[in-house]
Amino acid sequence: MNEKDTLYARWLSGELNPEEMAQLRSSGEIEELEAIIKATNQMKLPAYDKVAAFKKLQGRRNPEQGKVVRFPVKWIMATAASLAILVTAWFLLRPTPNTEFYASHGTNKTVDLMDGSVVILNDGSSLVYNEEAWETSREVELKGEALFKVSKGSDFVVKTKNGMVRVLGTEFNVRAWDEKLYVACYEGRVEVSRNGDAAVLSSNEAVKAIDGKMEREQAREEKPLWLGGSSFLGERIPIVEAFAEIERQFDVKIKNRSVDLTNIWVRGAFNHNYLDSALNEVCKMHKHKFTHEVSLDRKEVYIFE
Repeated sequence: MNEKDTLYARWLSGELNPEEMAQLRSSGEIEELEAIIKATNQMKLPAYDKVAAFKKLQGRRNPEQGKVVRFPVKWIMATAASLAILVTAWFLLRPTPNTEFYASHGTNKTVDLMDGSVVILNDGSSLVYNEEAWETSREVELKGEALFKVSKGSDFVVKTKNGMVRVLGTEFNVRAWDEKLYVACYEGRVEVSRNGDAAVLSSNEAVKAIDGKMEREQAREEKPLWLGGSSFLGERIPIVEAFAEIERQFDVKIKNRSVDLTNIWVRGAFNHNYLDSALNEVCKMHKHKFTHEVSLDRKEVYIFE
């Protein structure tokens, strides 16, 4: 599609800005376009008369009686251009067939896919896939974290901004927040790829990707703890990442009150039941005992010593 066709399609959808509209008017083309659309809208097919049509067909068989109706070439070209614009606009503006699921804060969401596969989204996570292409391409896009139970069949692909996971049929967990990626395989085998690197995982194996490097390790748990209402922080992560996990789970914003959180690492887990309990658990994981204060609307948390 050339630039002019795109401009016409955007004019039909009412998306032109004032400068583009002025440019179209100055060229004189908009009057022709408006006339074409008006003529197209006023077209009305007459009622079909079978008897009259048959008589007309008989008349055309006799060259002396038949008449040739000639339409002006300009009218034909204008009508064809109008139809081309309308068809182009329909393809550009039609809704996409993607289906999206989202787990709101503090909840998990189970998604039953068309092939019998099941995806359980951790809170704040989203999943998108194309229903129309599902039979030929089992492919989903994940933002956040989810547990996958994939039915056997063709390749099943999970795309994230941090890497891609490809399987045939298995059970695995994908965590893709910020720039990090963590994949744990619980059954079967999965292939994880990122920036040209690839690793094949078997049962109870995992891989983490940080700063562009992939590292293999044993799966941190037999099943994701978040399914039971807890967040596992790992063996050693920055405390700011632990706070980010609390923000996602409880839909709050944690604000630092002049506390130096540089080079402070924590480990362990916290429960999703109560915000204050989760904050206490994380703040007590380090030798520095931080204190927190929650706002009245429980939307903000202030951290200080």
